[in-house]
Amino acid sequence: MGREPPVEGPAIFFRHLRRASLGLLALGSLLSLPSCGDGGPTGLDTSNLEIRMVQGDGQAAEPGALLPLPLEVRIQRKGSGSAVDGAKVRWEIFDGTGATVDSPVSETDSLGLAFARLTLGPALGTYRVQAFVRGMESPPVEFWAEAILVPELTQISSDPVKAGDTLLIQGSNFSLDRDRNVVTFSGVRGRVVSSSPTELHVEVPRCLLARDYQLRVQIGTLTTDPALLAVAGGGASLLLDRGEDRVLDASEGFACLHLPSAPGSLYLVVPHSTGTVGGAKHGFSLVGLTSDGVSPAPSVPGPFPARGWDVQVAAGAALGPEPILGPGRKLGPVLDARDRWGERLRALEAELLAEGSSPPPWEALEAPPLKGPSPLPDLGDERNFKVLNIDNEFDRVTARVRYISDHSLVYLDEKVPGGGFTDLDLAALAQEFEEPVYPTITGAYGHESDLDDNDRVIILFTPSVNRLTEPGSDGFVGGFFFGLDLLEGRKGSNEGEIFYAMVPDPKGEEGPVIGKYTALSTIPAVLAHEFEHMVHFNQRILLRGAESQEALWLSEALAQMAEDLVGAVFEEAHRPAKAYQYRVGNWLRARRFLEDPGQVSALASVPPGTLAERGAGWLLLKQVSGRSGQEALLRVLVSSALTGTENLTEAVGLGWEELVADWTGSLFLDGTGVPVRPELRVSGVNLRAVLSGSDGAYPLKPMAFGEESALFSGTLWSSAPNYFIISPPVGGVVLSASGPMGGLPEATMGLQVLVVRLQ
Repeated sequence: MGREPPVEGPAIFFRHLRRASLGLLALGSLLSLPSCGDGGPTGLDTSNLEIRMVQGDGQAAEPGALLPLPLEVRIQRKGSGSAVDGAKVRWEIFDGTGATVDSPVSETDSLGLAFARLTLGPALGTYRVQAFVRGMESPPVEFWAEAILVPELTQISSDPVKAGDTLLIQGSNFSLDRDRNVVTFSGVRGRVVSSSPTELHVEVPRCLLARDYQLRVQIGTLTTDPALLAVAGGGASLLLDRGEDRVLDASEGFACLHLPSAPGSLYLVVPHSTGTVGGAKHGFSLVGLTSDGVSPAPSVPGPFPARGWDVQVAAGAALGPEPILGPGRKLGPVLDARDRWGERLRALEAELLAEGSSPPPWEALEAPPLKGPSPLPDLGDERNFKVLNIDNEFDRVTARVRYISDHSLVYLDEKVPGGGFTDLDLAALAQEFEEPVYPTITGAYGHESDLDDNDRVIILFTPSVNRLTEPGSDGFVGGFFFGLDLLEGRKGSNEGEIFYAMVPDPKGEEGPVIGKYTALSTIPAVLAHEFEHMVHFNQRILLRGAESQEALWLSEALAQMAEDLVGAVFEEAHRPAKAYQYRVGNWLRARRFLEDPGQVSALASVPPGTLAERGAGWLLLKQVSGRSGQEALLRVLVSSALTGTENLTEAVGLGWEELVADWTGSLFLDGTGVPVRPELRVSGVNLRAVLSGSDGAYPLKPMAFGEESALFSGTLWSSAPNYFIISPPVGGVVLSASGPMGGLPEATMGLQVLVVRLQ
């Protein structure tokens, strides 16, 4: 069922509205969203949605059993990949008799995830389930599961065996599909060469040490009792010099290697997901077997102690205390005021984005057709503006021109609290936008539009922005750009390039207490960030006609890189205090990510992106930008109609798997002095220098393996890493990564392992 947007004007906005990171702005109270079937509680428009599988496919259990993993899908926007909350997912069994799902209809959560639990029918065989949303053009997702009998072991052909030998296993209830039979040697998977219901021919993993192993055959969650097997001789070791690395594909659970022992040897091991389904979280296991003969139970390795090699951090370069945040302030909340504001409006923005039409076919891609310059106002001239407020309505603001520069018009609301900006303050902010913000951003990303034909960006200082921060919030909304303003004839549009900024409020009359120093030191970085969004909107939506907004994580990373670029200009000008103001936000977010990287998706699974997710996105783009060798990479990214991982890999010319592997390694290795290849460092910054605290401690703290056999079972979000340090004892360590308990990883996980020799 369609609907007519109640706000008049070019429909392109309703397809391409960009979210403002420091205050997502939408026309909430102006919309009346009708019910359109069962898309969701607000009558969700399903025409621009797609469904992606997350986990639960290919499970096996006994007849009548409840499958251990839920069947899980994600509903997201086409192109941008942003999560859709409140979509109604239907689950229908279309193959197999007697099976049931616990939730024939389930609603997606804030991550866009919905799930159902499947109970198999009484008969042996295959059962199939479809997941879909009514009205969605995207085809349904299909899951399959098997009802089987418990496999049993009766005899192993030879004992002992050697690594690389083919072993005959006899028993019953094995799968005819050889890949369904997961044969593990104390958690290390062997490759099944051939299979029948009573026999398996299995290649003994070549990485195994000489020791005893517990051999099991597992199909789905059903497993045989263990059988003890002696392996007489190990295979080849992975021989790496200091600084050399290897990436193992563990997507099928076969990643296995032997790390030899040597005096003082030390290895970095980074299992990581390369999955691209935002919001997906997957189980994995990492087993380390020594010659002790123990088959370890799941455990958490200990923290890695300082040893062997020291990391030198330049004096004064550590992050240290934060005067901007105030004495005693830490990293702050997972979601601050600007994030919550954006999260509340995400659903409305998504509805707006679902409508639209193609933009005009401009012949030139750098600017729309010229209409002739508009006359500039004079100092003191008055103008009325419409500013979206916290109730999703518009404040009527009257402001006067207080400063004019080559690229900006500065307006100040007539109604501001006492103790605010002077004309000198406003001139200083405008001149900082003039140099270096404007030339730095346009040089890296391209130019903004000029809808109002005045060759300038309007900077409106108004307490309406202060009022966007709700009482009791952590942090505050400092400013924003709103894409509606770039559309003519639309109700609420100011029809020009506008940055809305807060004003000083020393007594907290309009919102949180904001001193003049806080405002002066915060607004420039926010302006750089939002100006990139303004340029991006023009380059991607208005000029290239992209059919969707950029993926959240990449859009925010590009804007955060704008802050970083301006900070670099001040650094080169030997103005470290100013550079710090532009860079500290990225550093703080990056620190939060590195404290627990395995539980943070670089793809920003939580709209509008937690602080940690934004830190991950900035670190990823920072590292990829440095390795790409393309000076114009940022401009290529904002000028593309591609989205997210596809945009980045196309621009760089490398696969996502390679980019993620190198990025995860660089997060630990940068600044260590280990002689790794350049792709395992971060160009233009020493992460350990800028992200270590005042105590010199780097936030990324690996866990330790090595003295005895150990097994770690954990989870990873999409495109997220975990970190381990291994010090092999005498005889070395057999290392293997797989799904939970040696099984198959989820297909959407894309499990890989990076191994680097540190010393």
